[in-house]
Amino acid sequence: MSTTAATPSYDDLAGASIEAISLIDGLVLDSTRALFESYGVKLDLDGSSIAKTLQSVELISTIGFSSPTLSGSLLLAMPSPVLQQTLPTQDANLADWSGELANQLCGRLKNQLLNYEVAINLALPVVVSGGEFSLPTRTRRLTRHFSFVSEWGRMFIRTEMEISSTVELVRQTGVGETAGMDEGELLFF
Repeated sequence: MSTTAATPSYDDLAGASIEAISLIDGLVLDSTRALFESYGVKLDLDGSSIAKTLQSVELISTIGFSSPTLSGSLLLAMPSPVLQQTLPTQDANLADWSGELANQLCGRLKNQLLNYEVAINLALPVVVSGGEFSLPTRTRRLTRHFSFVSEWGRMFIRTEMEISSTVELVRQTGVGETAGMDEGELLFF
């Protein structure tokens, strides 16, 4: 299995430009670091194998996203000590919070993509708990892995996507900056 955001083969890039994939990779990395830093957890990208990281993982959260030009899923896998460092209250349910972190991470990615005129819809997060996890090699054409290390352990993000061959991700000035909510802002219905 791949350990980090390794350079994909040209077969993996069919239908999407290298620039679009690199941009999305950067947005995922920036969103992940910003989210966890907002909870006091500094993450460093490292080369840990996913198999090694999975040995310490008790919870895996995944969330789907879709738009006419970009669809896929984001998977967040982390051990309890990392998750516990981000808890908003000490009595919060770890599984629920794990799903909420996946939701927040995908929400940050959504806000970033608005700057490129890509509006994705988010599904509800799904959380799996247990141990001795294994993941399928890939379910979508483009699969990316990002392994991180923190003071409290290792974690990883996995994105699987389909990107339209017609998508051109060009940052729009003034677009998305007011269209999305600020991270951490509450919306009441």
